[in-house]
Amino acid sequence: MKEIKLFFNEAYLKYGIRQYVTWNPDKAPHICIFGTTGSGKTVASKLLLARTAQCLPDMKLYVNDFKGDSDFSFATKAPRFARYLECEQNFEAFYQRFLKRQSGEDTSRNMLLCFFDEWASYTLSIDKKKSEEEKKKLATLLMMGRSYNLHLILSQQRMDAVYFANGGSRDQLNIVISLSNLSAEGKEMFFHEFKDQIKPDRRQSTGYMITNGTDFTPIQVPFISNMTKIDHYIKEAVTR
Repeated sequence: MKEIKLFFNEAYLKYGIRQYVTWNPDKAPHICIFGTTGSGKTVASKLLLARTAQCLPDMKLYVNDFKGDSDFSFATKAPRFARYLECEQNFEAFYQRFLKRQSGEDTSRNMLLCFFDEWASYTLSIDKKKSEEEKKKLATLLMMGRSYNLHLILSQQRMDAVYFANGGSRDQLNIVISLSNLSAEGKEMFFHEFKDQIKPDRRQSTGYMITNGTDFTPIQVPFISNMTKIDHYIKEAVTR
């Protein structure tokens, strides 16, 4: 599968070199992006989704915008877009596609990508029994989705184990992106081996990225001069 350009490797920017960190979904199937409010998660997420859609023209995207602000309003009537509690039905549709591919009913293998903005808030908004069911579905997708070319991107403020089934499924998030300065808990959760390299100078749209537990890289999200174009690629992927 193609390497998808994501963000700038900040270590090269000081020399005026724009080298990208990339995503290969075959090698690192799932991504999480976390950071405080105002850290740049939404811009980073939209850029990631748009570049994936541009790079893989047969990719089908499911967007679950539990936060429900104006950032994804352009996709409101798209068939695989959901807000608030409608996310339950949209996530279920994605899960059913996995089951059909697993059973052999669906033999297609184009990428299916599910983006969930504020998975943590979603699991806290529904009753406990349903929340545990949803966490188990997520765990299954994280552990087995790659075999059927299904991938997940989660964006939220915190990635605590409580938001994942038994906590262990969180380890299946292969690319971890933190934006803005890391809390002590954030360092321990994902960046324990790299604590000595983490600096308290992160600002909006800058942070750190690790892939499969290694390849620690300081990153900077590129400035987007044409958000309409980004929105176009996302809407196309949610509609096709």
